[in-house]
Amino acid sequence: MTKLSFLVVDNNSIAVRELSDGLQYLGYKEVQEARNGSEAWSVLKIRNYDCVISAWDMPEMSGLGLLKVLRNDDRYINLPFFLTDHAFTQAKVIDAGRAGVTGLIVKPFQVDTLKKKIETMSQIMEICVPDEVRLPFLEGMKLLENGKYEDALDRFEQMLDQGESAEIYYNIGYIKTVKGEYAGAIEAFRKATKLDRYFAKAYEAMGRAFKAMGKTKESAATLKKAADIYMSDEKEEQAEGILNEILEENPDTINIYNTLGVLYRKRGDYQAALDQYRKGLKIHPDQPKLYYNIGRLHVDLKDLEQAKANFNKALSLDPDFAEAKEAIEAIELGRV
Repeated sequence: MTKLSFLVVDNNSIAVRELSDGLQYLGYKEVQEARNGSEAWSVLKIRNYDCVISAWDMPEMSGLGLLKVLRNDDRYINLPFFLTDHAFTQAKVIDAGRAGVTGLIVKPFQVDTLKKKIETMSQIMEICVPDEVRLPFLEGMKLLENGKYEDALDRFEQMLDQGESAEIYYNIGYIKTVKGEYAGAIEAFRKATKLDRYFAKAYEAMGRAFKAMGKTKESAATLKKAADIYMSDEKEEQAEGILNEILEENPDTINIYNTLGVLYRKRGDYQAALDQYRKGLKIHPDQPKLYYNIGRLHVDLKDLEQAKANFNKALSLDPDFAEAKEAIEAIELGRV
């Protein structure tokens, strides 16, 4: 049996013990425990593990939060990571998939289920991160850090013979961008996003390559995709910077004002949100979505009269606007 080490993360001591016992019953003796995501992150800074199995709901940092932190660190992009919960809703499954989860395990733990999940994990590890791939990748990154772009490019392109990887294609795209080979860079970034639909850095870099080629429409669309992913991952600063960059190139892009308004409203900066929505209305005064979002903002401000007026305006522009109808009904019935 392959010797594997596990980091088990759960604030429920009984659940931790059951999972640890199950792993040890299957022959895996190296099992470390952590009580929450923050503690697990601290442990991972000290030593490496072959797999993390974490509860979804925990204080301080959730399992999903820990997964996002790890996937945003190049060292842990391929680390097998399982989330556990008593029940997985469709929304949770989607969120976990977008964050890069390896698999989901339902509580209470069944030994047979654990065995199958680990076998799947072992197959993934054998295919994706053997030494003959991992070591050249690290060497390629070292060459890249030292500015030896041609050597790094050769190393990454050679690695594709061992199997495709979104991160490899991203680095190839980055190098080609530095060299001014924008068409080749875009091709590499596209391959990266095809392998990982939520690879925000690749979309962002692709948008900049389009921008360098003077293709502003393609640049705006790709950068917007990156911003949307950053927002879904709660990386608001990165999203805000990209959205404002798009507006600098094309101030008539209405959906950017709308997205910035949503971002500021979530942040609680209502005046900044309203300013963005109004800028959008100056360009397209007949956009129902903007009036609807202004209405939602006034709901947050407890100004229900203004909220209802904007919902009605949205509905007058789009009689089939279901959300606007529901918002008006909620106000009239005193639900908000």
